Amino acid sequence: MTATLRLPDVVAPAPATAGVPGIGGRIRARPEDFVVEEIPAYEADGAPDGAHVLFWIEKRGRTTDDAVREIARVCGIPVGAVGVAGKKDRHAVTRQQLSVPREAAAALARLDAPDLGVVSTPRPHRNKLRIGHLRGNRFTVTVRDVHLPADEVERRLERKRDDLRDRGGLENRYGAQRFGKDASNAAKGLARLREGRLRKGDIVVSAGQSVLFNHYLLGRRLDGTLRRAESGDIVQKTDTGGMFVCEDPGEVTPRLERGDAVLTGPMFGSRMRAPPAGTPAAEREARTLAWGSIPPERIAGLGRAVPGTRRRLLVAPGELAWSVGTEQDRSVVRITFVLPAGSYATVLLDELMHPPPDPP
Repeated sequence: MTATLRLPDVVAPAPATAGVPGIGGRIRARPEDFVVEEIPAYEADGAPDGAHVLFWIEKRGRTTDDAVREIARVCGIPVGAVGVAGKKDRHAVTRQQLSVPREAAAALARLDAPDLGVVSTPRPHRNKLRIGHLRGNRFTVTVRDVHLPADEVERRLERKRDDLRDRGGLENRYGAQRFGKDASNAAKGLARLREGRLRKGDIVVSAGQSVLFNHYLLGRRLDGTLRRAESGDIVQKTDTGGMFVCEDPGEVTPRLERGDAVLTGPMFGSRMRAPPAGTPAAEREARTLAWGSIPPERIAGLGRAVPGTRRRLLVAPGELAWSVGTEQDRSVVRITFVLPAGSYATVLLDELMHPPPDPP
């Protein structure tokens, strides 16, 4: 069944909750309509001998890379000396934690850049901040031009929330922005994986991995197995994050249904934990590679540049809430929620907003 999926369907699939009407509207009308705040994995340890300092910035209409370059320039340090836990979009107002070497901390006071500022006192910490050193992100998103009265907005959002809960959570697929403008990096990424033209940190190669993950996830959506275990599945415990191989689907499936555990999908790479050979789970992952025309031996030969990993198929949005106001006789909806690090707010918003109502 998944062999019939076309690349556009994988990059920008229909919402899982498409059977429930959405609220429509538009996002990102202005940067302050999309506010993101990191939830750090830890705060500064305050070590007197800490070699780095942690501090918070707020940026508007800038990428994280833009902010890092400006901070490095002001501090007189290499770009690579600035530590970040996550990369954030340009079209937003974002608050995130960064680090610089301790000897550069005093120079932060000289930062005077438009739409970028340090908003906390730098505190000493033993280690440089690294990508992935965060628990998640808290979002506040304003949806404008909603052609529905407030009571209907409430009803639709409640139904969407309930449908997502009944499905076990939000599909943890990659959003369209992962694939570049007009999804141009999707096919290029598959080609680079297929041909072995790789280098570490290549965003095009990452796009190819993400296409394959989306294909795998959508295949399980289509055959109804996002919460039904198969022999060989790599399963993650939701409380500890530990992973194990499913040997008894009859024992694991109830755990998936209760939310005690979640299935993971492949971010293919040379060191990725794979299902045991010959299992239904291994055959399913092989079908995804075949869809991308990527020989299995090519994945094994990717080396250190593309180690790969496992990624949860479903995540539970936290603290989901909303309020409805009016602007020029149309509803304006403010939605707040928390997602784990690496999950896409736009995927949740796609579920809540689509299919949109017919315009009046």
